[in-house]
Amino acid sequence: MSDPTPVRTTLRRRLLSPSVLLVYALLVVPTVAAQFWQPTPLVLPGYFVMTAGTVFGRALAPNYEMWVYWAPFLVGCYAVALAVGGVLDRLVVRRLTSRTASRE
Repeated sequence: MSDPTPVRTTLRRRLLSPSVLLVYALLVVPTVAAQFWQPTPLVLPGYFVMTAGTVFGRALAPNYEMWVYWAPFLVGCYAVALAVGGVLDRLVVRRLTSRTASRE
C-alpha cells in the first residue's frame, strides 16, 4: 500500500494556501463589513457572488429569509477563492521556476 501522507499534505497545502486565504478574505471581509458600515468598491466581487447565490437560492427555496443565504455565500466565496488562488499559485510557481532556470 502506498502512503497517503503526500496526498494529504498536497491537498491541505492547496486548500489552505496563502493565496486562497487572501482571495477568500478579499471576498468575504468587505462584504460582511458593508453590512455594518458604508460599502466601498472592494465589496463588488463579494456582492456578485452573493447575488448569484441569492438567485439560485430564491429559485430553489423561495420561502427562506435572506440571512439563510450567508452559508452558501461563504461556501461560494471559498470555491471562487480556490479557483483564483490556484491560478495565482501556478503563476507564482511558474514565474519563480522560470527565474531560477534563467539564473543557472
